[in-house]
Amino acid sequence: MSWQRQTLALVGIISLVLGTQYSFATPSLEISTSKHVYEYGDFLSINFQVSQLSSHDIIIHITDSSNKTSSPITLPIDKTNSTITSPFPFYKTTFSPGTYRIDAEYSNSTASVSFDLVDSGKIAIPTEFKSLVKTLQQGSPTDKSYAGIIRELLNDGIISIPGYSQTNQTHVPQWFIKNVKLWSDDTISDNDFGMSIVYLIQKGIIQV
Repeated sequence: MSWQRQTLALVGIISLVLGTQYSFATPSLEISTSKHVYEYGDFLSINFQVSQLSSHDIIIHITDSSNKTSSPITLPIDKTNSTITSPFPFYKTTFSPGTYRIDAEYSNSTASVSFDLVDSGKIAIPTEFKSLVKTLQQGSPTDKSYAGIIRELLNDGIISIPGYSQTNQTHVPQWFIKNVKLWSDDTISDNDFGMSIVYLIQKGIIQV
């Protein structure tokens, strides 16, 4: 009987020691991105893998090619394998082309991953332009109103047209205004809509 009690006590001590070691173990952390190369209009997607969950959140910093680092971004996780996707795509107005590094920390473990953002010529138009178009269409928009939006897209570098120069003459054909509505209703992609602007300006069909 005494031997059995000693055995139970020994098992209890071993369990306690192992449990204590486990609770103080540092979880491992691995991160990766869905792509090595992104272009404008793509959404950044990051995968996090941890060996065990803890009460901590993942903290990340994003550093661009000029070594400018973002403020800490807190990402709570409830699974050992989690994928988080940015709610907004890459836009020229907010991200410059180059190499970006993501540094992550979780329960004293750290990991890093890098990716490249390239300007492939793909057009991605920030959502505020679509909201502006919808607001215009609620009233009585003029050719000048639409031309103003196109000028802003050109001047911000969102749409690039070699040799473009601003003119005071404004003419926007009616069929193109219908295309603007299709784009604002998500029937036409940013790139298709933007390329139509490039073509029409280069051919002199639209003057802004």
